[in-house]
Amino acid sequence: MICRTEGLVLRGYRMSESSKVAVIYTRESGKLRLVARGARRPRSKFGASLEPMTWGTYVFYRRENRDLQTLSEGDILYPFGGIKQAYRRMAHACVVCDLLNHMTVDEDRNPLLYSVTLDTLRWMETIEEWAIEIPLWYFQLKAASALGYRPHLSGCVRCGQRLSGVRVRFSPFEGGALCNGCDTSSGMAMDRFTVGFLEQLQTGRPDRIEIGGVSGCDRAEARSALRMFLSYHIESRHRVKSLDFLDRMLAAEGTDVRYRTEASGARRR
Repeated sequence: MICRTEGLVLRGYRMSESSKVAVIYTRESGKLRLVARGARRPRSKFGASLEPMTWGTYVFYRRENRDLQTLSEGDILYPFGGIKQAYRRMAHACVVCDLLNHMTVDEDRNPLLYSVTLDTLRWMETIEEWAIEIPLWYFQLKAASALGYRPHLSGCVRCGQRLSGVRVRFSPFEGGALCNGCDTSSGMAMDRFTVGFLEQLQTGRPDRIEIGGVSGCDRAEARSALRMFLSYHIESRHRVKSLDFLDRMLAAEGTDVRYRTEASGARRR
């Protein structure tokens, strides 16, 4: 059967001297693995349509009970050039694609997750660079919700009371934030303002989120909490190497202090 779909290329890998397999996340069919014969040749008909972080339309031949389908056409809808031309933006966007690949199984349709991913990449392309980490947090929280393991951040996951005090705790094992009254020293301690900002990302849309609010966050804590949460849910099965690379890059840059200053300036403006 001949099928046409739109999708986002997550990655590609070599199959033979002339062919490759493209992993594409689609609205209609979820994640597909498509064999592109001749795609590694210099004048391939696929051109740049199979480059990671490319949104396009794809025509393939579907055969039942096969892990790999055969791709016949690929056309670019949008290449996300603004991401690919900026190293830091690309490093963060690679994590989005890598996480999506690891979070999902083949041919498990999830239109909400598809839309969240495209919204995230569009945001990454336009947001000021000092705030580039915010869309990644947004994706991690929205994807968790779309896949059924949304962390509870609006109050205490155990007793339901509003969070109070300067410090609270976050536990992926409990499923979210814990108030001081229910604290059993599980998980990690976090600034309450940071939890509140993550809740805004979880419930808001990119055009409604005030990015200057990140100035009051502890970025390292937000990063660690989300990493711990994802590790609990997916990294026990799959190691997300792009997250390790991003951690090393941010540590080498020493960006937290500088970006906090820039965020404060943006908030004042």
